[in-house]
Amino acid sequence: MTLLSNLITLFQIDSQVRGLRSRLESAQRYLDTQIRLLSELREQREESEARRRQLLATIANLEVEGTALGERIDKLRGELDTATTNKQYGALLTEVNTAKLARTELDDRIYEEMEKVEELDRQLEELKGDNLEREKVRTVAEDQLRQRHDEIGERLAELEGERNVAAECIPGGELKVFNELAEAYDGEVMAQIEEVDRRRREYACGSCNIHLPFEAIASLLCNLDTLVRCTACDRILYLAEETRGALAKK
Repeated sequence: MTLLSNLITLFQIDSQVRGLRSRLESAQRYLDTQIRLLSELREQREESEARRRQLLATIANLEVEGTALGERIDKLRGELDTATTNKQYGALLTEVNTAKLARTELDDRIYEEMEKVEELDRQLEELKGDNLEREKVRTVAEDQLRQRHDEIGERLAELEGERNVAAECIPGGELKVFNELAEAYDGEVMAQIEEVDRRRREYACGSCNIHLPFEAIASLLCNLDTLVRCTACDRILYLAEETRGALAKK
């Protein structure tokens, strides 16, 4: 077989391999996305739970302060009852009012912090629901990936073996070019030459549609053991058998 024939065979097998790999990779990417989203939900939940614990600790401290203020107010009221002078009574009353104001401010802060806790509780409940739904989606994604492995894993292994065999038929330099183009163009290594106008000898690359010099077509007609590449996109060019036959008759 000629170099060009071997390249076309490799190209066709490589395209099938890439197609099957793409199906597996898309399923893997979908699963990876679900795992990432679950991780983000877990982080949000952990942050909310940590914030909730902080708020509860703050509330507990405020309640301790409030209890101490309450006890102080009760004590001051007792002292008011035993005050012997107006000055003493006025001083105690002022202290009682100051303590009562501080207690009111503490109660307001406790109420505000408790509202924050309630809001976090609502968020945590929503996150719990979101997490359950995302777990279901992840399970579906895992099933899809396993199913695709079951469906095409064996065929992919066969094609990869065939690709290795086909690659062995290509000389090292040409194989390197093929692999570099495959990497650059995601497998779109070769392009069929399109006939634009036979009488005017106008031909174009089937990939980038750039017109080709007729010398490139003549070279393919004369020698099938050399690479002819598009002057624009650099892909390896080949002629369809029908076009080759029509040109050979001329």
